[in-house]
This record gives sequence, structure tokens and C-alpha cells, in this order.
Amino acid sequence: MPGADNDPAPDGAGSGANKTPAPAGRSRELVLRIVSSLVILPPVILMFWLGDFYFLALVAVLAAAMAWEWCSLVAPDSGSTVSRLTALVAALLVGAAAIAFWQPAALLALGGLPLIYVLVVRTLSGAWRLRLLPGLLVAFCPAIAIYWVRQMPEAGLETALWLAFSVVITDIAAYVAGRTIGGPKIWRRVSPNKTWAGLVGGMAGSAGFGAGIAVYLEQAPIIVALAGAVIAVVAQAGDFAESALKRYLDVKDSGHLIPGHGGIFDRVDGQITVLPLAAALMLLTGKSILLWSWF
Repeated sequence: MPGADNDPAPDGAGSGANKTPAPAGRSRELVLRIVSSLVILPPVILMFWLGDFYFLALVAVLAAAMAWEWCSLVAPDSGSTVSRLTALVAALLVGAAAIAFWQPAALLALGGLPLIYVLVVRTLSGAWRLRLLPGLLVAFCPAIAIYWVRQMPEAGLETALWLAFSVVITDIAAYVAGRTIGGPKIWRRVSPNKTWAGLVGGMAGSAGFGAGIAVYLEQAPIIVALAGAVIAVVAQAGDFAESALKRYLDVKDSGHLIPGHGGIFDRVDGQITVLPLAAALMLLTGKSILLWSWF
């Protein structure tokens, strides 16, 4: 496996790396990131705003892209037919789960589709490619979690946007703090660029964003700020998990779908851990975290 000085999975957030990319290459990558974000964000925010079928279509497509990318990462020799099938099944699982919210019979598809998928893949490739199954789970859970949150009757839109952008702000704040302050690394073996200063910066950024949203909604800013700080930690855990996977597979990026950003997993690694946990907590309490109160 590559050593710390040649990290195959540099994650950016909380960076404190000794090696710095050439200025020209770094500037070009920054421009690509900005342009890609400007192109992608408006339609994504529009789908958040519209909700219902439009948002379901968005999360199903994202789940399909994640499943495709997982297939390419863990079984690059599986062929394009298996990759397409994996993407299709991930999208169908999200659709089936969404339908199950009002038609519980659709839950049967959640159990049957993965079984059919495994058998079809066995037929197509001649091997039991069971390592593809975790990819369906990793793609499905955050997708259906954010869809469920968006469909909440109270503050669903606000909560979905808050969760999604909290992870983004965590990454940005962690990157800025890590680059500016530097200092001790959190887990050099897995992600040698991430620093404790970056983590604290990410927590502060997410907490501040959460407090601002709470004030705007006339809710309890301290509670949402604390939740934002926790989100930052959980997001960084997802980031570390993806870094460990990429290091194990000896790849730099999870894919090349988004110019300047890498693959889908490179952009949503924090969402993978944050969204299911947040949705589970809100399911247990019966209300959005943004509406939590002390009493």
C-alpha cells in the first residue's frame, strides 16, 4: 500500500499535507471545482425545492451513480452490463422504499430485488460477486434517508437542506482550518492530510451554520448548533471510511464523474454516515432536529 507521503486518497478537508500540488495544477483544479459546482447546484437545489417525485428522481439517480461507482471500485472486471444492472437495482430499491411509505406491500421488493440481483450477476459473470451487495446498501441508505426527511410534513425542506449543506460546510471549514493552522494529524495511516485543527474547524463551521438556520426559523440555536457539531464529527467519520476504502483499493479518487471533484463517493462520503443517522434520530423523536427543544 502507498505510504503517507503518497496518499492515494487525499481528501482535502482538514488538509495539512507536507506536499503541495503545483500552483498551476491546483488553480486549474479549483476552477474545475467552482465551475462544476455552479453547474450542478442550481438544478439540485431546485429538486430539493420541488420535492415529491422530482426529488425522488434526484436521489434515485444519485443512488444509481453511487452503486455504479462502487461496482467500478470493488469489481472493475465485472463488465459494463453488471455495472448498469447494479445502478438500476439501486434506483429501484430507492423507488420501492419510497412507494412503501404509503403502500407497505412494496417492502417485498426490498427483500426480493437484492436476491434477484445476486442471481442475475452470477449468471452474467459466472461468479458470486457478493462484494457488490454492500454497495447497494451504501447507495440506498443515504438516498432514502434524505428523501424521507424531505417529505416530513414539518420543516422537511429546511431540514433536508440543512443536513446536506452542513456536510458541505464541514468540509470547507475543515479544509480552511487545516490548511491555515495545520498541526497534529488525526489518523495519519488512513488519511495523512486530516488534522485535529481541521476537525475543530469543521465542527465550528457546521455549528455556526446550524445556529443561523435555527435563528431564522425561530428555534433553539444552541440545540441545532450542538447537532451541527455532531454532524461534523459523523461526516468526518464517513470521510475516513471512504479514505480507508480507497487506500485499501489503491486508488486516488472513487471515480471521475464530476470534473475537479472526482467521483460521487468523494463528494458524498460524509452524507453516507450523516443522513441515515439523522433520519433515524428524527424517526425516533417524531420531529425534525431543527424543531427540537429543551423541554
